Amino acid sequence: MKRLRKIFILLFALLLLGAGYVKASGFEFLAKANTTKLEPGDTITIDLSIADIDAGELGINTIEAVLEYDKDVFEAVMPSDFAGLNNWSITYNNETGENEGKFVAVIVQDGVTQDQEIGTLTLKVKEDAEAKSTSIVIKNIKTNDGTEEIPTTDKTITLSIEEPEPEPVPEPDPKPENTTSPDPIPQTGENAYIIIAICMLAVIVSVLALALYRKNRDIK
Repeated sequence: MKRLRKIFILLFALLLLGAGYVKASGFEFLAKANTTKLEPGDTITIDLSIADIDAGELGINTIEAVLEYDKDVFEAVMPSDFAGLNNWSITYNNETGENEGKFVAVIVQDGVTQDQEIGTLTLKVKEDAEAKSTSIVIKNIKTNDGTEEIPTTDKTITLSIEEPEPEPVPEPDPKPENTTSPDPIPQTGENAYIIIAICMLAVIVSVLALALYRKNRDIK
C-alpha cells in the first residue's frame, strides 16, 4: 500500500511539472553591416532581419529596439535613414529625451513566423572624423507573442575608421624633344629676296668687269 501511494505521489508530481512547463518563446534579431572599414565621408548600410522565430502560430508583428552610435563619428541618424522591407515599416525617434534612439518596426498583417529581412539602416561618417575604432549598438531588442514580452540579445557592430589614403601625385609630363634647328631657317619669301639680290650683284659685277675690260683695251 505504501509503495502504491509513493508511485501515485510521484506520478502526480510529474503531472504537475508537465502541466506547469511552458516552452519559452524566442526569436533572433540580426544586424549585418556591408563593411567594417570606413573612411571619413563614407556611408555604411546595415541589413536588419529576424530569424529562429518561436512565438506560436501567430508569430510576431512588432519589434522594438534602441540604437546607439558615436555622434563624434557619424552624422545624426534621421528617421529617413531607416527603410522597411517586406511590408515592414520602421519609425525612429531622433529627438533628445527618454526615448531618443528608439525605433519600432511594424508589419500590418498576420504575424511573421519565418526568417525575414525587415529593413535597412544607413549611417554616414563625418568628414572630419578621426581614425579610431567605434561601435554601433542595437540594444533592448524585444517583441511579443500577443501575451508576453519576448526579449533577445543585443547586437554590436564593431567598425574601424581609417585615415583616408593620400591622393596620388600626378607624374610630370615627359619633356618634349627639341625638334627645332638651332639656326633659324629662312622662310620662302626670304629665300627669294636673297636669290634676287645675288643675281643683281652678279649683273653689276659683270657690267663693271666688262667696262674695265673695254677701258683697258682702249688704252692699249
